[in-house]
Amino acid sequence: MAAAQLAVASPRTLAHRLPAILTAAAGRLEQMTPQAAMSEHARHLEIQLSVWDHHGVYNNVAVGRDITATLAAVRDVPLTGTRAAYAARLRTAATAVNR
Repeated sequence: MAAAQLAVASPRTLAHRLPAILTAAAGRLEQMTPQAAMSEHARHLEIQLSVWDHHGVYNNVAVGRDITATLAAVRDVPLTGTRAAYAARLRTAATAVNR
């Protein structure tokens, strides 16, 4: 996945955090029923938990913005296949952000 495919809405505020958040979400997906089918609900939940962990809090405006921006950034990453397959695509996306 090319870096241009990730729609990072605010590079100044999210781009430097995005690889860590995506990598954490990928790790969660690989650990919890990796052979289960990937879903929109699982994506939202794992992104949300990863952002909370990254910030260390869950109740401030920056966390909400990062959850929304991260979900927007990965909206074009296909949800097809298993959670493990989606995790691999998230890792690729995380690598692409740093280029």
